[in-house]
Amino acid sequence: MTSFFKRYADGGISNRRIYMPQRLLPTTVSHCPLEVLVGHWEKYLVDPSSAREHFPWAARFVMGMPVPNWARGLEWNLGQKSRFISAVWSGGDLGSYLTNDWYEPVIGNRALAENSEILIDGQQRLHSLEEYLLDRQAVPDAQGQSRIWSELGNGERKRFLSMIFTHVRVSSDDEMALRRTYDLVQ
Repeated sequence: MTSFFKRYADGGISNRRIYMPQRLLPTTVSHCPLEVLVGHWEKYLVDPSSAREHFPWAARFVMGMPVPNWARGLEWNLGQKSRFISAVWSGGDLGSYLTNDWYEPVIGNRALAENSEILIDGQQRLHSLEEYLLDRQAVPDAQGQSRIWSELGNGERKRFLSMIFTHVRVSSDDEMALRRTYDLVQ
C-alpha cells in the first residue's frame, strides 16, 4: 500500500520561502469546571449596573462578560441551545470560550477601556448556559421529559457544574488583532 501523505518534504520539492500564518496572539488555556464560570456570572447578577459602569461600550453581556459591538448577534435557535446543554449533561466536548484578559482603566472614571475583558468567542454556548440556568431553556432528562434547571436536585446540579469547559485567554489592547482572532474562530 502506498501512502500519499508525507510528513516532511523529501529532496528538492520543498519551497523554503513559503511561510504559513503565525499565531496572532499568545493564548493561555485553562480547563475549569462550569462552577468557576457560574461563580463569575453570579457576581455579575448581584449588580449588573456596576458592569454597565465598567463597560459602557459593551453591546451586551453574556454570563456577565462584555461582548464587543463587532461580535455577531445571538443566533442559535432553541434546538442548538438544547443540544449544547445536552452535551454538557452527557460529558461531551464543549469546545471552549475565548476572552481577552487585557484591561485598562479610563483615567478619572470607573469605566475600562474598550475591548477590556471581552468575550471573543463562545457567545452562543455561554448564552445557552445562561438561558438554561435562568429556566428559559428546557432540555430532556434521561426519560425524555423536558426539564428546567430549578426542577433539579442539588446532586444533579453539582454534577452539571462539575463539567469541564475550556477557557482560552488572550491579552491585548490591539483591536485589529482581536478582530482577526475573532474572525478566525467564527
